[in-house]
Amino acid sequence: MNRPGPLLAAAAALLLTAACGGGSGSGGRAELALVYQDPTGPAAWRIQAEAPGFPSTSHLVLDLMAPDGASGQGVTLILTTDQNAQWSKVDGSHYEVQTTYPSPLVEVASVQDSSLRILVAQAPGAPVAYGAKPLLQVALDLAAGASAGSVTLSATAAGHLGASAPAVPITVEVGTLQAR
Repeated sequence: MNRPGPLLAAAAALLLTAACGGGSGSGGRAELALVYQDPTGPAAWRIQAEAPGFPSTSHLVLDLMAPDGASGQGVTLILTTDQNAQWSKVDGSHYEVQTTYPSPLVEVASVQDSSLRILVAQAPGAPVAYGAKPLLQVALDLAAGASAGSVTLSATAAGHLGASAPAVPITVEVGTLQAR
């Protein structure tokens, strides 16, 4: 009886490995992840990663941080991304889950095309000291079919309601976002 020799077994293994994409489970293509680099420079209104140094992932939570010593009664923010990312829910139920305001009067978030529009405000009264806690959190997921490279993330409009009305425009610094 003839048995396949070691050469035939090795050739079969090589053929199967090549046909299955090298055995990596993803067709030979490495999985992409969102990688965010916090803005540099003086502390100002900014978007920063919830857990700096946390391993990159396809689900990224970002925090809106206020300048040191700031206080107020509300913020409005419009964030925009591109086709490589999509707005997601931070905890599975809300686009923003944590606010510094003890009992927000208004807490609204909606997605329109590639923009996330947020308004968080407290009932009129004494301004809240923000401290080092995020004013709000948002989340992005890597979009299906995303390409490796830079991902657009920008704060296209923002406002802050300080001790009294009206709200004033603010500039929110945004870091860099990549799919890699």
